[in-house]
Amino acid sequence: MSIQKQTWTLISNNINENSKYLIINDNEHHYGYNVLRIKERNSIQVTNCRGVIAEGIITSANKKELVIDIHSVKRIEKTKPEINLWLAMPKPTTLDEVIANSSEMGANQIHIFKSEKAASKAPIKLEKLIQLSNEATRISKSAYSSEIFCYDSLDNFYKEYVSKSNSKKIILFCDESHIYEGKITNSILNKIQENYMKNIEEICILIGPEASFSDNEREFIFEKLNVIPVSLGNNILRVPNATASALGVAISFVNDISSRV
Repeated sequence: MSIQKQTWTLISNNINENSKYLIINDNEHHYGYNVLRIKERNSIQVTNCRGVIAEGIITSANKKELVIDIHSVKRIEKTKPEINLWLAMPKPTTLDEVIANSSEMGANQIHIFKSEKAASKAPIKLEKLIQLSNEATRISKSAYSSEIFCYDSLDNFYKEYVSKSNSKKIILFCDESHIYEGKITNSILNKIQENYMKNIEEICILIGPEASFSDNEREFIFEKLNVIPVSLGNNILRVPNATASALGVAISFVNDISSRV
């Protein structure tokens, strides 16, 4: 019985559907040559994180570059409906964790905005977050990394994106208030199932900050965003766990429906 060898994945913006060979001599070269210790004749997979995946063979591996002979290229279409995360900015270390986990799970877009009670006022380091998303894509061997967008406030998020978006969407607000106010809210799975047959194009998941939204923000959310409050259970979850829990339900549902088509 033979053991199947690992096919490593690298990232390159230069790959496209017509590529026949590829030279990698940037940070991915360091990762492939020094970390993975890729050698000549190794099988390799390359993604541009925007839907194109190529497979090929390493024909040259040295301290300056990796040369890949590409034998197949395919474009992967995004699964519909798209699943997008709307996230009130947590503290930076938590944000890094959420970006990596959400990208690895398959969130299509991540919109980050600063809330009034944000735990950190530090600027959002978009380039770093994009890198984390790409690295998570490499690990998960996905064709797409999460697109990441940043906003200075909930109001600006609404003005710059939500009010201009014409796609048909449901917005699920993971609202923990039912826990301490005795309210009964809907499970996230039930609300997705109820709305799936309405030709929705996006399932949007709204996650609040560690200290929760301010009263003004909550009023704004219910008046402007047309959200559906949902519950993730009887326990209040940390931001990474709440995000993973909500995305897990939505992604599993969409994948299950897609597999039946």
